[in-house]
Amino acid sequence: MRTALTLAAAAALALSLTAPAQAETTRYSLTVQGAPEQQGDGAIGWARSMELECGPAGGGHPRADEACELIEAAGGSIADVQAVRDGACTMIHRPVTAIAVDGDGERYEETFGNDCLLSMAKGAIFDF
Repeated sequence: MRTALTLAAAAALALSLTAPAQAETTRYSLTVQGAPEQQGDGAIGWARSMELECGPAGGGHPRADEACELIEAAGGSIADVQAVRDGACTMIHRPVTAIAVDGDGERYEETFGNDCLLSMAKGAIFDF
């Protein structure tokens, strides 16, 4: 009887060690807002939004895998993401503000001189 219990416990332990870990899904609500520009008698701004899920990657974001990899490499912090891309941006001043709110309500917000500078800094995360 004792041998049977020992074997059952060993089998249960082996199964728990080989079972894949369930990754927790993190959801991000992403927005990029353009600063209002004077047009005619009024100012016109714009915004685009997207949902991103990581663990597994998805949520409708067109570059979800890349975006999630960048966030993971930065320890889960969009603020700490430093995308590395070769290239140059024009110095046209058209400010954009990148906003991310995760499922826990934590907020990241940063303004860049233009969309290109945002892309260079944060890579695929706000590229939608």
